[in-house]
Amino acid sequence: MEGAVEYQVNLKYIKKAFLPVTREQKLAEFMPVFNVTGGEGEQKKVSGKVEARARVYLPEFLNFAKKLGGFKVEANESLLKWLNLPPSKRERLEYSGSKRIVLKTRDDYAYLRLMIYGVVMSVLKDPNDWGQLEDYVLSMEPMALRFWASRFRNTYWKYKNRRKLDYLARRFLEVEWI
Repeated sequence: MEGAVEYQVNLKYIKKAFLPVTREQKLAEFMPVFNVTGGEGEQKKVSGKVEARARVYLPEFLNFAKKLGGFKVEANESLLKWLNLPPSKRERLEYSGSKRIVLKTRDDYAYLRLMIYGVVMSVLKDPNDWGQLEDYVLSMEPMALRFWASRFRNTYWKYKNRRKLDYLARRFLEVEWI
């Protein structure tokens, strides 16, 4: 059963929020994918229930995923290059290809760190705070990591609402970080 669960983060289109700085925005869906053996010994991948959804800002979110290590990024290579351009150049150069991005990993702690970072990032509107959040999430103990990830997951499952997750993310900032 070792390695039977793979974690996946789908980055989808989301209507842009108004921010003082220009950022590419995506809706991140965090979900497990189970490897199941069928009746004739064939391997099948079955998607689990979505554990959280959050508005994330690129390329900071992808850079944090790379910093965690273990994530495979499935996206068009030219899209990743376009996202790493400065915002002034990005506005002039329009990207016309597929903007679908999928992150996959088997490391559960990296997945939990990315989930906490993504949910809390959605309530922090100041990009200067994102670096401090990165450092804090990287230094979190496994017990606190699992606690907050399960709180986010259970809240999302109960209410199916990003607003409730935002409320809980603000409580995270009060208790843990600030």
